[in-house]
Amino acid sequence: MNSGEAKLFLGILVVAIVLAAVAIYPAMVAARNEPQGPVVIRDPIKAKVTRADLFPDGSWYKGSPRAPYLLVEVADYQCPLCAASVEEVKKILAKHATKLCYVFHGIQISRAHLNAPMMAQAAEAAGLQGKFWPMHERLFKSQRLFTGLPEVDAVDAVNKLAREEGLDMMRFGADFQGDRAVKGQERSAKIAAQADVQTTPTFFIVPPKGPTLKLQSLRELIAWFDKAGNLK
Repeated sequence: MNSGEAKLFLGILVVAIVLAAVAIYPAMVAARNEPQGPVVIRDPIKAKVTRADLFPDGSWYKGSPRAPYLLVEVADYQCPLCAASVEEVKKILAKHATKLCYVFHGIQISRAHLNAPMMAQAAEAAGLQGKFWPMHERLFKSQRLFTGLPEVDAVDAVNKLAREEGLDMMRFGADFQGDRAVKGQERSAKIAAQADVQTTPTFFIVPPKGPTLKLQSLRELIAWFDKAGNLK
């Protein structure tokens, strides 16, 4: 093969590779964007994802504890994807109000989210005045305020949000650093560690019968509830 033929061959090969990449790329993107589906946990006792593991006393919840399905979310208050899940979860709960009990656990999923534990404690403290869920939503809506914020400034930001929520600030100040709020956040962190939560938001669905399901994205959660027959 002379130099001209070699150049022609190489040119054809490059074009073929480019065309193949163009053909394959949409499929790769589609596969990446498609929900992978829930992880079926057939031994929830061993995996520590039983109803008792995920919904211990003191947990914050919406709906009736006697509802047939338990929906548990583990999230990070500094996680943008977790903030996006707030309204979607509210829609799911509104649609299936009689069938679901929803439980939330706030954790720190990334070391970069330095203020996530503090924000979770703030929600716990607000809960002691009956304002867990309003503070929960306010924290997510305001999460950009906490990005890269030093601890002393983050405390000021938390206090500002609590004041806007109409909390008793003397009590909030004591509860924020108090035993119940600290232990509440630690309880959530322990639950997440035992359940091997690697990303946020992570959801668990505990049905009245059958294995526990683990869904590791909001997209998977929406797809599961959209599929007819999943919620019986």
